Amino acid sequence: MLCFYSLISSILGERGYIANNQLKRQLNENKYKLDKMDVELETLKRQENELATEDGLRDAAMNLGYHVTGDDVYVFETEEKKEVEKPNVQEETSNEKATFKPWKKSFILLISFCSSIIISLLVGIFGKNKREQDDSQQAESGNFGNNFNID
Repeated sequence: MLCFYSLISSILGERGYIANNQLKRQLNENKYKLDKMDVELETLKRQENELATEDGLRDAAMNLGYHVTGDDVYVFETEEKKEVEKPNVQEETSNEKATFKPWKKSFILLISFCSSIIISLLVGIFGKNKREQDDSQQAESGNFGNNFNID
């Protein structure tokens, strides 16, 4: 029973192989997100430093569509409109559903107990049948463990 418990908990338990792989995957995803946010932070800091000068403010205003007095403004209408990208909530919920939930210790103990009982019963049944077959073979041949042939 202890062997089965150890085996099952090492694979499907709280600190088992599958749970550790899931945690490693989650850790790698979190590191990637953190690195991505660090890059975005550096970009924003660089933009903030650029906006400290008057030329930077003017460039930012022009990028946003503002114009300086005396400039000619041309507006071109396009048929395509860009839609604002919304974060996909379904992907986040599907990732949460895909996470592995380790088995409880009591459930693992119950499974190991049942499997050890079943194996013990099978060994007992097959052992009893084997002994009966050996006894019947010895009775038929008249061989009671004597390996000597007397002629």
